[in-house]
Amino acid sequence: MNITLRKCLALTCTALLAASLTTGAVAKEENTAAVGSIRPHGKVKPADLPALAGISFAEAMKAALIAAPGKIIKAELEIEDGNLMYSFEIVGAGKAITEVEIDAGNGKVLGTDEGDPEKREESNGK
Repeated sequence: MNITLRKCLALTCTALLAASLTTGAVAKEENTAAVGSIRPHGKVKPADLPALAGISFAEAMKAALIAAPGKIIKAELEIEDGNLMYSFEIVGAGKAITEVEIDAGNGKVLGTDEGDPEKREESNGK
């Protein structure tokens, strides 16, 4: 095998290895969703969700406004990604909208996402 062919083969192998490592890292990041303290199993009716929550709506609202100060324009108690959570959309400074997810069991912030919710839904294919 000549030197040029060896270099080509070595570069190809290196590129394939780098691509496979990068792909693995991206897949890992996508699977790092926060795990809440209440994870209902089976079918749960929306009317039954408040009885499962460990904190009140008022406590969740207070935690959300600390995480993203502003005015709440939408709020709901829901099961998302298997977690029972309060979800708030808050308009903050500069009219930016931030979604804040609060663990319905302990009041901890599970996540925040800034941006227009309609654009987020469009980019997620919803």
